[in-house]
Amino acid sequence: MKSHVTACTVLTLVCILLLYLPVHAQDFSTTELFPNYEIETLHKTDESKDTVFPFVHKGSLYAFSLGYRIPLWKIFIGGDLLSPYTVGENIVYLYDIYNRIYAIDLSRGELFWRSSLQKEIKGRIIIYSGFLVASTLDGTIHILDRTNGEVLFTYKGEGEINAGLRIYEDAIIVPYRNGNIVAYDLQSRSEAWVFNAGGLISVRPVIRDGKIYFGSWDDTFYALDARTGETLWSSYVGNTITRDFLVFEEEIVLFFTDGEMVCLHRNRGEIKWVKYFKGVEFNYNYFAGPNSIYVLIPDFIALDPSSGDMLFDYRERSFTLYKDMLFDNMVEGERPISEQERARLLAERYFMVSDFPYLPPARINGRYTYFISDSNYLYIYDLDNDFYILKFRLP
Repeated sequence: MKSHVTACTVLTLVCILLLYLPVHAQDFSTTELFPNYEIETLHKTDESKDTVFPFVHKGSLYAFSLGYRIPLWKIFIGGDLLSPYTVGENIVYLYDIYNRIYAIDLSRGELFWRSSLQKEIKGRIIIYSGFLVASTLDGTIHILDRTNGEVLFTYKGEGEINAGLRIYEDAIIVPYRNGNIVAYDLQSRSEAWVFNAGGLISVRPVIRDGKIYFGSWDDTFYALDARTGETLWSSYVGNTITRDFLVFEEEIVLFFTDGEMVCLHRNRGEIKWVKYFKGVEFNYNYFAGPNSIYVLIPDFIALDPSSGDMLFDYRERSFTLYKDMLFDNMVEGERPISEQERARLLAERYFMVSDFPYLPPARINGRYTYFISDSNYLYIYDLDNDFYILKFRLP
């Protein structure tokens, strides 16, 4: 019995040491238990004149050229992961289904390093100065060297992480599954404050103007001071917060699986308006513009955040623009447009959008929003001109 206790004690000490010892990026030449995913080059372009962005499709992460409108490279990461990548200074940091983090040159598709956390990664990787911050399901936050993937140190919280992290100034804001939100000070490596909500947190908080906004499974939405964790207001909304929400200048718009939208006043938390779409399930079929809520129901529409009123229906708006283009062409006395050219214009410029995104829409350079539809199309929307500029068929 005594030898068994001693063995258990030694094993515990080894586990503790392994938790705090640095984990170095793996040598690519070593044999691994898991598959070695290679980067496949699809096209090459003049990268100096191009904007490149990543997306996930059928288990692979692609890099796509906005200027040339072609995919440049891809790497299989296994499964349609929700948000496995982050871009910083033309480097995309991503993770695969085996919890390995990669640093890849976004334009050229060259691998810089790969590092394994050996635990289930949850949420998006965050760039903070010269570091990367990643969280794992067991409640651990990993701080990695951005240049080589080495794990420098870790924080181990009590509870599972499900919603992903945020960073405000020098603090990591961690929402735990048990309803706790904890701020860890990166400089002192200590706990700065703790807030306990009344239920599970499954959606990543939003931080804006020094305030943290988040919802809980206690059917309540909260606003906290990001520096102190003090409650600024809480609002009972009568429904579980399980979907991403949108934060505007004066409004916060919540989306629910039963087709309901609830708008809260951002400074006071009171309900401003409620809108309901029959037969619609909100999942990833919406995104924010500067002053608009864009929704696919399945027709693409734009709503006013302050009132919930419709600003335009894209089908009607696009058809009107198309007719105006044909009329202007006749008035200016240009050559008549052939049926083939009309068909091309309708396919390439004035196309309709009624597909649902199967992953959350993402943003490029603050101006463009893009998403992959359930019918395997890449759509790019120009927020400045309120117009779709690309519909690209993916394999």
